[in-house]
Amino acid sequence: MERKPLPIDFRQLETFCKVAELRNFSKAANDLFLTQPTISGHILALENSLQLRLFDRMGRETRLTRAGEVFYQYASRMLSHRKEALSALSEFSEGIRGELLLGASTIPGEYVLPRLIGEFRKDYPQVSISLKIGDTQEIAQLVLRGTVEFGMVGAKMKQDLLQHDLFGVDEIVVIGPTHSNASTGGRISFDQAFRQAWIFREQGSGTQIAVDKVLKKKGKSLNQFNVVTEMGSTSAVKQGVKAGLGLAFVSRKAVEEDLAAGSLRRVDVVGLESITRPIYTIFHRGRTLSPIGGKFFQFLKKKRGETL
Repeated sequence: MERKPLPIDFRQLETFCKVAELRNFSKAANDLFLTQPTISGHILALENSLQLRLFDRMGRETRLTRAGEVFYQYASRMLSHRKEALSALSEFSEGIRGELLLGASTIPGEYVLPRLIGEFRKDYPQVSISLKIGDTQEIAQLVLRGTVEFGMVGAKMKQDLLQHDLFGVDEIVVIGPTHSNASTGGRISFDQAFRQAWIFREQGSGTQIAVDKVLKKKGKSLNQFNVVTEMGSTSAVKQGVKAGLGLAFVSRKAVEEDLAAGSLRRVDVVGLESITRPIYTIFHRGRTLSPIGGKFFQFLKKKRGETL
């Protein structure tokens, strides 16, 4: 007697898609805030229900079987349609409500989006917005995986699946400590800059990408600087400069208050042209934004150029 497939719930589908995207049970567990045994249980229940093997375990990596690849196409669409349906129906009951997951690189995440999120929630108080902050490359990957609906970053990524919409333009400046000596004072030549001690952000930072583009026009590169340390956030870079570790390239937006208060000083590099970088909103070309995501995206369009 043929056994009928068991019911499938959305928690199993969400777990399946996350494991398929990350190719790792442990990473999926961390991403979904579940234990690894729970993840394994969801996958086992799903495979039993479908009477199919969905994954091949190959050492530390987990790969979809051919059946798993086919099922993933439908499972991801089912999750997307469910989210859209619930968000759309909420408009008829109690107005726009629900959770919106966003991603942003450091500058827009720390200095642009918080105020905009506050303004948006005045009109839509039932909306909960979670903001993941990382470097530009990390946020691009989150958008591609569908972990966040869309992101805001400081560089254009070479990825055909990403749509980039210009939001504003950010200026990058050089900062130094206020107690610096003459050699790291308020004005140095372009050649002198390479002999100074520097603090850099990590690779993948939108700031570093923008600076590198300008340097290449002058036949130089970031590798020629005397980098004494790399730091993972703009806040850490600012503290390092204040401690006298070296100079740094940072967003003007990030140091406006520090410059006004006199806790940092701006350093002019003679011969180095003004460095600006665009700030983009990015989203996956193949995915439809939820009603909440669409509302916030339209809100951002109205705010273009007002914030930076």
